[in-house]
Amino acid sequence: MEDDVGWRYGFARDLVGALPQFPGLCAAVIGGSVARGYSDPYSDIELLLFWERMPDPATRRAILEVWRAEQRLLVGDHALLVRGVPVDLWQRTVDDEEAILDRVLRDHSRDMTANAEIDMVNTGLPLRGAALVQNWQARTANYPEALALGFLREQLPNFHLRQLGLAAVRDNPTAFYHTLSDLHCTLFLVLLALNGAYFPTFKWLYRRLDELAVAPPAAAARLRQMFLEPPPVAAAQLQTMLLETLALVEEHCPQLDASVLAWARHGVEQGEAVPIIRP
Repeated sequence: MEDDVGWRYGFARDLVGALPQFPGLCAAVIGGSVARGYSDPYSDIELLLFWERMPDPATRRAILEVWRAEQRLLVGDHALLVRGVPVDLWQRTVDDEEAILDRVLRDHSRDMTANAEIDMVNTGLPLRGAALVQNWQARTANYPEALALGFLREQLPNFHLRQLGLAAVRDNPTAFYHTLSDLHCTLFLVLLALNGAYFPTFKWLYRRLDELAVAPPAAAARLRQMFLEPPPVAAAQLQTMLLETLALVEEHCPQLDASVLAWARHGVEQGEAVPIIRP
């Protein structure tokens, strides 16, 4: 492991190892950037504790006392500081986690919070209760086709470049970069669905893009470069990238409704702002 990842993993393992055998504590997982191997010098540690039922106030206080943790927020025991290290502690029941799994894997919910939770568990490293966590990970390994198609149907119509083109020619950088960022996020969601990958939040968008097998070439680098180009140039670059993505969708998802792709292509073709000539 890289050093920024390795010492955080060891720190989390020691924290979980220091916990007594609380009745009803079924599993502990380290997630987020540490589990994904993304941590940098600014990364906190995300720990998940899974219980038969939510711990009572005395148990929650006992956890803080064992760790000698300080609370970073005025209320709640979620954001902690342990020996100077920020730790985000998430606690939920096994039944709650099962319900989230069913919501996404069975019912194909596109709720972003639920999908991010699935990604957290899917990439997490068990520190206690490995059998339970590995069972969940085996379930999440099979990304549902219906979930991917749902995301594509929802997000592809947002491939619409008219407002981006207008902001570029009207010298409105605030509107331009706001719209550009929104379109980058939409593109990211489409590519995740195309790769059968759960939503890891937008925080590590570029790192995750570099890992996707099905994507336009050098996708992350090209998105970064758009923020360095004049707006009309960046808009043209994005149009090219969206067209490449639509070609990938056609190739890899032939079962997708033709009307969805047609509407997306129509939106991408609206990128060039054409002045209206007075009659």
